[in-house]
Amino acid sequence: MGERVVQQQQTGRSMMLAALVGVALAAPLLVMMGLSFLAASTLLFISLPLLILFSPLLLFVGLVLMVALVGFAIAATAALAGVSTLAWMYREIRGNLGFGSCEEFAAKLEDISTI
Repeated sequence: MGERVVQQQQTGRSMMLAALVGVALAAPLLVMMGLSFLAASTLLFISLPLLILFSPLLLFVGLVLMVALVGFAIAATAALAGVSTLAWMYREIRGNLGFGSCEEFAAKLEDISTI
C-alpha cells in the first residue's frame, strides 16, 4: 500500500568529506599508474633500437621455439596414445581372463596356438 521512502539529507560537510576521502584514495593509485606508464615508455624508447637491430634474429629464434613446442606436443600425444594402448591391452587381457592366474593365461594361449 503506501510504503514510505525515507530520504536522508546529505549535508555539505559529509559531501566534502566523501570527496576528500575519494581523492585521498585515488590520487596515489593514479600517481603509481602514471609512474609505471612512464617507466614502461622509457624502457621501450631505450630498447627500441636494439629490437629493430635484432628483429631478424628474434624472428628465427621465435620460429625455432615454436617448432620445438610443436615437437613436444607431438611427442606428448604419441606418449598418451602409447599409454592408452597399453591400458586397453591390459583391460582386454584381464577382461578375457577375469581375475584368473597365470596358469589360466597359459591355458588360453595353448588353446589359441592349437587353432
